[in-house]
Amino acid sequence: MTELAPGEAAKKAFRGPASAALSLEIVIVPLALLVMDKVEGGLTPAKIAWVVVLTVGMIVAIARFSRPWGLPLALGLQVLMALGWIVSPALGILGLVFCLVWAGMLWMRHEVLRRHALWADRDA
Repeated sequence: MTELAPGEAAKKAFRGPASAALSLEIVIVPLALLVMDKVEGGLTPAKIAWVVVLTVGMIVAIARFSRPWGLPLALGLQVLMALGWIVSPALGILGLVFCLVWAGMLWMRHEVLRRHALWADRDA
């Protein structure tokens, strides 16, 4: 087994929290249909399609997160979720909440990578 550079190990370690966040979204996003039905006056084909596309996209993102395009795909889905405000305020609010979650996770990832680089420079 080959050893990974500290920065690569930190990038690889980000897969777990990212997959956990996407898994949570896969459970929560379809539940927004209940809110849309009861609070927003019913479901429309556009609302259902938006939720189905997001949910399937998140499943694909979990399966492909190890690819170089996995993180951009997950972030793109967050943007789509925030843009869900066009279709449903409930989905837009969920999108904003999860955008904040992802922003926090990306900030923590950045900090870990930055500190790994500092430690590597210090030890060199």
